[in-house]
Amino acid sequence: MKIAKNLTKHVFCLEGDWNLDLRNKSSISAALEFLQTNCGVKYIHKNCGTKENLQYYLKLWKQKRYKDYTICYLAFHGHPETIKVGTEFVDLDELAQMLNGSCQNKIIHFGSCNTLDTDERNIRRFLETTKALCVCGFKTDIDYLESSVFDMLLIENLQQYKDVSRVHYSLRKDHRRLVRKLDFRMMYQ
Repeated sequence: MKIAKNLTKHVFCLEGDWNLDLRNKSSISAALEFLQTNCGVKYIHKNCGTKENLQYYLKLWKQKRYKDYTICYLAFHGHPETIKVGTEFVDLDELAQMLNGSCQNKIIHFGSCNTLDTDERNIRRFLETTKALCVCGFKTDIDYLESSVFDMLLIENLQQYKDVSRVHYSLRKDHRRLVRKLDFRMMYQ
C-alpha cells in the first residue's frame, strides 16, 4: 500500500466546457474557492478547450514548483474510458501516456460521467503507467451538483489521511448513499 507523503494535498484542476453556450458560467471553480476559503486547500484552476491545452497544462503540472499540488482534478464531460476535451476525446491510455510515470505520490480524480466505466485491468494499467498513488471517479452518468458536492467531500477527506484506503473507507462509511448513487470508484496501489 502506498501512502501519501503529505497530509495537505493541493488541487490542480483542469476543466472543460460544460455547455456550448458561451454565456453559461457553469464551473467547478466556485467549489474550489469554497475549499480554499473554508478548508485551506490551495488550488490552480485552468480551462481546457483542446487536447493541446490539456497536454500543455499537464506538462506544466509536472514541474517541481507544483509538487504540492498532488490532486489532479479533471473536470470534463466523460464517456466510458474517456474524457471529452472540446470536440476531441482523450482515452485513459492516451492520458496515461501524457502523464507517463510522472504521478508518484499524486491522486488523479475524474470529475466526469462514466470515465471509470471500464474493466479494472484498464484502470490498473493507467495506475501503473502514470505511477499515481490513486485514481478515482465515476462509473455512471452523474448529476453536476451532486457530483460537485461529492468532489468537495472527497478533496476534504483526502486532507485528513495519508493512507488513501482510509479515505475510501471514510467515504463509503459516511457518504454511502452518494457513493452508490454516483457509482464512485477508487483504486490505489
